This record gives sequence, C-alpha cells and structure tokens, in this order.
Amino acid sequence: EKNDIISPSGIYKYLNGNKHKIVHLDEVNSTNTALKELAQNGAQEGTVVVTEMQTGGKGRRGKRFFSPRGCGVYFSLLLRPHCTAEKSLFITTTAAVAVCEAIEQVTGLNPQIKWVNDVYLNEKKVCGILTEASVDFENGGLNWAVLGIGINIAVPEEGFPEEIRSIAGAIFDGPCPVEMRSRISAAVISRFFALYKNLGSNAFIESYRSHSFLTGRAITFSLGEETYRGVVTGISDEAHLLAER
Repeated sequence: EKNDIISPSGIYKYLNGNKHKIVHLDEVNSTNTALKELAQNGAQEGTVVVTEMQTGGKGRRGKRFFSPRGCGVYFSLLLRPHCTAEKSLFITTTAAVAVCEAIEQVTGLNPQIKWVNDVYLNEKKVCGILTEASVDFENGGLNWAVLGIGINIAVPEEGFPEEIRSIAGAIFDGPCPVEMRSRISAAVISRFFALYKNLGSNAFIESYRSHSFLTGRAITFSLGEETYRGVVTGISDEAHLLAER
C-alpha cells in the first residue's frame, strides 16, 4: 500500500499500551540527530522518534545508512541508563537481540546477529543499529543514550544502490505488507524495553549467542597494524567476539 504510512497511532495499536511518547517526522536528516536534540532539552526516557525516510541516516564509523521512503522502519529510542560508559555496549547488543526476536515473532523468519550490531537474514544485512551517547565525565556514567535502529522491510522498487547491493537485503522480497512497519516497530520497542530493564544482568547474552551469524566462520581481523586470520568460536559474557587464530 503506497499510503501505508507509519504513525504513532499505528505503533500504539501494537504496543499494548506502553507509555512511550512517539514523535513522528515525515522526513528527517537522522532520527538519532533529532532525538539527541530532544534529549538535551530534557525529553524523558522511552521517547521514540520515527520517520518515513532519512536523508542522512547514520551508520557506524561515519558510514551512511540508506533509508528510502516506504521501504523500512527508521526510529530512535531515548535512554537514560544508570550504567557506566563501557556497559553501554550492552545497549547495542541488547537492541540486536530485540530486533531478531521481534522479526521472529512477527514474521516467523530466523535472522542472525553479525557481531556487533548488524542483523542478517539469508546472508544479507537487513538492519543496522547505532548507539550514540553523552558521557558524564564526572562519574563515568551516561547523561543519555540514543539508540538508532534501521530495518529494511522491503526492497526499494529500483533496488538497493550499487555500492551496497551485494550486502543489503530486506525482510520481504516484494512490497511492504500493510501495517508491517508498525507491527515490527512496536515489537522491537516492547522487546527492547523488556530486556533493557535487566541491562546489567547479561540476561540477553544467551539469545545473542544463539543468534550469532559469525560463530564457526573464518574471518580476518586486525589488531593495531597487524591483520590475522582465524575462526570465530563464540561470544563472551561481555559480548566480545571470541576467535581462534
């Protein structure tokens, strides 16, 4: 449906009355950037910014996240965690688990997590996650964290851009099923906040391990200037990748 826009009411319908403030923006540079501004102005934890398309969607290490209109869900969640900056890695890994479990719950498909925070389906990346935070240097904690999640629900009509075509995929081959974006957004938000309540307890780690895309695969990795070859043996309790050279 061309007119199946993603709306706060559409998401609330599937949220079972969770008390989240959902801010819908038709088009935005990046939902993380928009939400950071709200965070600095005192917005409360659980605030969600959702958009139809991003003109400057952000990926890790300064990369872009391709976010065309009508093909995906792009949203950011505001967190005010009581944890140290190093524990904030768990925000990202917990989000990856929430995305996998939400997609499973809504579609019955079985996505996997490519360490640290990419979600894969049929060997293609269908979701990117980026956490940005404001660190309080006085106590080593976080003032706030903004968790951005972009999920490719359908393949754009013209296909993915050349430079990402070999790695990017979507949950559905055809057009986006009606209300699917609202359902998946709501499922991710619900699942994430259920896991986030126990952020310090590593409760998510077993699910993270069982969804690991790289375990058993040969990889190359660099430490400083050196590059090594190895095989991934698993994920540690601290969510680090374990590899044997």
